[in-house]
Amino acid sequence: MRHWYVTGPRSLTCIDEPQPEPAAGEVLVRTAYTALSPGSNVHGYQHGRFGTAYAPHRTEVLYMGSGIVLAVGTGVDPALIGQPVSIQGIGHQAYAAIPASQVHVIPAGLSLRDASLAYLSAWSLSALHLGGYAAAETVVVIGLGLVGASAALMAECVGARVLALDVAAERLDAARQLGLWALAHPDDTTAVTAGIGGDGPDLIIESSGTWSGVQLALRLARNYTRIAAMGMYREPPPAELAGQLFSDAFTYPSKFHYQRLQLIGCGSDPDVLAEPMPRMATRRRNYHYVLAQAARGRVPLGALVSSCTPADTIDVVLERFVAGDRRLVGATFAWDDPPI
Repeated sequence: MRHWYVTGPRSLTCIDEPQPEPAAGEVLVRTAYTALSPGSNVHGYQHGRFGTAYAPHRTEVLYMGSGIVLAVGTGVDPALIGQPVSIQGIGHQAYAAIPASQVHVIPAGLSLRDASLAYLSAWSLSALHLGGYAAAETVVVIGLGLVGASAALMAECVGARVLALDVAAERLDAARQLGLWALAHPDDTTAVTAGIGGDGPDLIIESSGTWSGVQLALRLARNYTRIAAMGMYREPPPAELAGQLFSDAFTYPSKFHYQRLQLIGCGSDPDVLAEPMPRMATRRRNYHYVLAQAARGRVPLGALVSSCTPADTIDVVLERFVAGDRRLVGATFAWDDPPI
């Protein structure tokens, strides 16, 4: 089977591997679609690794997709065989043997293509949980890549008043196709003020992964605002910006002290419940909620797909992201011809 790996900075290698067999607790999935996040996936491709130090070995290109269950290992319900599933933890490969806990049955009415992107929307629910979202609060989302767009969709799905911000006109245009309530460039003070209302934001989800995004979050915050960081900050801020961030956050009267701001790191909810836990939320519950809402038409996952091309075009699409093509948001790759 075909399996693509990152083997160095901006270097992909397709390895011909044997088709895997499912071990105990695993399922074998024939891949229908894989999906690309323009954040961590592009960073891993561009730098040859996801961490801070380069290690010359094979690194998976992607981590989400969809497919059909072909077989199950011992201890797994055989009723899964033949089911369409959304997958977390899959590489860019034709078949995958993965734990049954990492596949999620797709409900009727939702396509394999659209469900391939569900992982990031499930993560967005975790960000809302960790950010302490309560009904009818105002949520500002900074950055409208695939992560930010997913977060804005899920915030609207659970009833938030949402203002989504991006500096790129192409990203704002793409977000309009999602039906978001309010969109603006951060420098458009009239639109920003109208979007957050007179009370200001309760929760800010910073998904851009840029220090200027953090600075914007500090500027928009009011008393008791929670700032939930979904973006990854892979490099320290430039000296001038670092000084300004320090001034914005910590010089008298310090926003973090006198405005009681909270800065919250947002990974996913845990895989299993364990005491003590502040809520009955798991990654799997979040995933199933997203799939169910998408099947009902309440979360337009399909509108996140800005590109769907054959699997062997992954290097071309990654290079488009590296070149700064802002028209791309969510890229999916079809493994069948014609796609299923």
